[in-house]
Amino acid sequence: MGLSLQKLINEYTPIDFSELNNSKLLNRIDTKFICHISLLPQILKPTIQHYYICQTNKIRNCRYQSLYFDTPQLKTYFDHHKQKRLRYKIRFRKYIETGDSFLEVKLKENFARTNKKRTQFELCNKLKTKHFEFIKKHINYNFIELNPILWTLFNRITLVGKNIPERITIDTDICFKNKNRILTVPNMVVIEVKRSKGNVKSFFIENLRNNNLKPFGISKYVLGNILLTPKIKHNLFKHKVRTINKNFI
Repeated sequence: MGLSLQKLINEYTPIDFSELNNSKLLNRIDTKFICHISLLPQILKPTIQHYYICQTNKIRNCRYQSLYFDTPQLKTYFDHHKQKRLRYKIRFRKYIETGDSFLEVKLKENFARTNKKRTQFELCNKLKTKHFEFIKKHINYNFIELNPILWTLFNRITLVGKNIPERITIDTDICFKNKNRILTVPNMVVIEVKRSKGNVKSFFIENLRNNNLKPFGISKYVLGNILLTPKIKHNLFKHKVRTINKNFI
């Protein structure tokens, strides 16, 4: 992370992650954007007075690690590719600074709203009975087998709106890994605006639009699979993948 970016995130008023119980937004509207890392200081500077920055142990750019699971037929990937109205992801997420890890089930509803359920489990490569019991509470699907498919590693800056229930996550230094390949995309930034309601005016979204950025909806799980396995079917995402290959890889 460049020095100017580090100086900028130090200018935000901090809030500890432990204070965010009322701002988890596990049921929310998500809007994603991507940009080049060089544009990030320009995006962040106007927002300093409007948002808190989350920190843990005084660290404001935290490391995350995720491990996604899927069926042998890659059901969750292809449900996304087919744009099914109800689709889900299953993953472990680990917060490196604290050592906490969770098993998460993310259900996407009606293309926009995300409903996330999670419970604390130690990250592991093989799901056990206790994990399946949790998953089946939230997904109406008879799983026979779920395999580890994709690792994602990244740094995350998290902002919280001072006046509205809104959280912004800014992911940098993104790395994808499967059993065959590792790919780092250091120039790409993934920004996600998370709101309880889609009609709430977002200063951050207005700021992104002022920087000529438009919503760019593709998940890291889908993108990682395509970038690491280019032969996988991805007709609906070809334009977006070309944009990423051209500008960030």
